[in-house]
Amino acid sequence: MREAGLRDGVEANLRAVFGDRAAGFLTDEPELAEWLAERGLPAATFDAVLCGRDRPPPRAVAVPLDYGRLPSRLDLRDILAESSVLWMSLASFSGDLDVAKYAVEKFAQIDLTSAVAANRKVIARLLLAHEEIGLHGPGTDLTLRLPEVLQLSSRTRTELLPDEHSTIGNYFEVAMSPTDLAGRVDSELTVSGTLRVDSVLVAKHRELRGERAGRFDLAKEIAEDMRKACPLYVTIEGNHFVDGFGPWADGIDATSGPQYRGAVTEVAIGTGLLDPVHVDWSLNCLLNEGAAGVHLGVGNGLDGMHFDFISTEARLVTR
Repeated sequence: MREAGLRDGVEANLRAVFGDRAAGFLTDEPELAEWLAERGLPAATFDAVLCGRDRPPPRAVAVPLDYGRLPSRLDLRDILAESSVLWMSLASFSGDLDVAKYAVEKFAQIDLTSAVAANRKVIARLLLAHEEIGLHGPGTDLTLRLPEVLQLSSRTRTELLPDEHSTIGNYFEVAMSPTDLAGRVDSELTVSGTLRVDSVLVAKHRELRGERAGRFDLAKEIAEDMRKACPLYVTIEGNHFVDGFGPWADGIDATSGPQYRGAVTEVAIGTGLLDPVHVDWSLNCLLNEGAAGVHLGVGNGLDGMHFDFISTEARLVTR
């Protein structure tokens, strides 16, 4: 991507999120900060802010690549208590510098204002739907039965308030959860059918520690092997993946949390509006999550890994 186009796209999204006030990037990776600065994008590091060399930014896109290099949560709360922050938590997926550069390029290409407008349209269609909707595309035929009270995770307003924090994912997807954090399956919000899997992502939560955190490397290997084998076709019955994971099934259960027993923990509709042809689906990158299509997840990232299975051409169809 040309540097001028990158800068223009990033600046347009910064204006959409922070208004006409100055904003920049905050990261734990000095090489990423240098790369951004070379492209005319203001960038500071957490270390520089902590030692007093740079002032805490009032408005920032925070891009951590390694949670182990972040200040403590208490320090972060003090540093950014009065700041508007858009969190692009790449460390949950990959700490690779080249993947981070790719993520910034995709951030520049996504029109956040249009993505949030698409969120509102999707939410309206869900609220007006009668009992069930379809998620359809080549090789994908899913039926989602809706409860009377629908709980969604998404942003419907682009600009952040002066001290508001949000995650980039909420800008380009509308997500629902058929399973709670304890692994209990919702009897009212249910998904069944077949899903063509075009890419697989895996993420961990910042608070994951100890032996469970050590499984992330294995989970990334599973996701990478599955991406190489895509497209895959999986079957879901009553909120559970029942077929299609093949030789990776046991590894997914072991790394995502055996209490879920293959339960679907997320159904999400991507509104990033990126052309799937221009997305590098071979990368384990946060910005691919809501770029296009729909995805189903297993695990929650808090006590294990969270896998996303993406069907890039599937779309919402109300009935």
